[in-house]
Amino acid sequence: MSSSNRTETLGLNSWLGSDRPERADFNADNEIIDATLAEHFESTCHITESERNKWNTPYYFGVYFGDGNLTRTITTNCPFNPTWGLVFKGNAMPATTDFSNSRNLNHFAIVSVRSNMSGVELSGQNLKIRQSGSAIYSNEYSSINEYGATYCYILFR
Repeated sequence: MSSSNRTETLGLNSWLGSDRPERADFNADNEIIDATLAEHFESTCHITESERNKWNTPYYFGVYFGDGNLTRTITTNCPFNPTWGLVFKGNAMPATTDFSNSRNLNHFAIVSVRSNMSGVELSGQNLKIRQSGSAIYSNEYSSINEYGATYCYILFR
């Protein structure tokens, strides 16, 4: 005799002491469990598509080439609206000192939707870049769009 009772959710066998379990009962229960888990693994019911994309694409990397202009907008083509990012000159230190002109050139910036370092602003999916024509503070200059230089950016969700 099969089980006298069934579980509420999956309908698996739930035997009483007087029941006589049979191999077919166990096999049927295994089929129910396997089918239920297969459906669960393929389902997106537990997370939204937005959450899935966030987990699969937490950052976006891009490159631009400096054109020397004092202001510029970089269209990043980032697939999401980033909340913060890093911008830096490739193959360069974050800052260099030009001793002959008594100035410090910053080749690195942190940017976010709430705040930013001088030289870069986050505007939706785009970066607004400012190359200093004059000192930002004391002898500090933003060098984020130097003509001919390669710059990288990493944008984060």
